[in-house]
Amino acid sequence: MPFSILPAVKEDIPRFSEISTAAFTTDSHTLLKAQADGLPMGTVEMSNDWWADFIDLPEKAAIVKAVDDESGKILGMCAWGKWNFDGSKPALAEGQEDPRAASSQPQPLPENHKPVDVLKKIGADSMNEWQLKLNQYGQKNMYIFGISVDPAEQGKGVGKALLKFGTDMCDEHQCSAWVHSSMAGFPVFQKAGFKEIGRLEVNLDDYADGVKWVKDGKEQDWGTYIFRYCQYDPKPKA
Repeated sequence: MPFSILPAVKEDIPRFSEISTAAFTTDSHTLLKAQADGLPMGTVEMSNDWWADFIDLPEKAAIVKAVDDESGKILGMCAWGKWNFDGSKPALAEGQEDPRAASSQPQPLPENHKPVDVLKKIGADSMNEWQLKLNQYGQKNMYIFGISVDPAEQGKGVGKALLKFGTDMCDEHQCSAWVHSSMAGFPVFQKAGFKEIGRLEVNLDDYADGVKWVKDGKEQDWGTYIFRYCQYDPKPKA
């Protein structure tokens, strides 16, 4: 199946949301949060609407799609963020506090919070911590803020091609890239040259408020979920 990697346009966003929803219907972490937020068991609703703000900002992001050459169908997409490609974030002076530090501090839970709110907070706090570590002032790098492939098109090299687009940019600019990986995505990132540099493990049943995961008509535990922070280092130029 021949396909091409092309720049995304705003009109692609509804299809992107459709693909993301389909791709995450088997992800236990996403399913638990969706169920706790009132969606029927086994369903999720993903939205990529916020990507629209980045499509017209090539200095901030490169959002691409894989398109079937014959049908024109979008098979998958990947959003590559660009950190400090414009040089607007010079290195901090010795002892100077990171301007993002205050806003990245852990936020308190709402007074009447649910167990799933604790789970969301753990994830948000972890992401904030790693963003400060990996997006450093005085250096440029790339990061993936979203990637999904239509489940019907997985296993055909679509994800590999979407990742190669960005890792080729890293090689060209001699900068690293990082991603906050789901459990299902990790093997794909590994094959693309990403290496695990950190992880967050959570027992989802601790935040399920006693609700079991109904999968294939049977109740089961949600189990342990592992988020992996992975980094790609550029190939040295000859």
